[in-house]
Amino acid sequence: AIAVMDAGIRRIVEQVQADEFYRDNTLFVIAPDCGRDDSRFAAVPCQHHFNTGAAREVFALFFGAGVDQGRIFDRPTQQIQVASTIGAAMGIKTAHAEGEVLSEVFA
Repeated sequence: AIAVMDAGIRRIVEQVQADEFYRDNTLFVIAPDCGRDDSRFAAVPCQHHFNTGAAREVFALFFGAGVDQGRIFDRPTQQIQVASTIGAAMGIKTAHAEGEVLSEVFA
């Protein structure tokens, strides 16, 4: 399944890079819709509707315009930080977003 997703993302990136307007002018953000609970006691493990910290913690991959290539930050990220960070990249105030901007993403 991951190979299918990788191929799809690769196709999108290739199309963007092939278009002069979008090439070197596009920020890509890949993040899951939610984290997963890690409770061993849940009837169905790896769910996201128990409102635990793990359900709100996600990975986020940022690459493209304005991001230093090859920099990796391995730290917990809250789902609500992704929207704030995208807003900051676009120059949009996200007054109603509760998460702090992941400022280390930007070059």
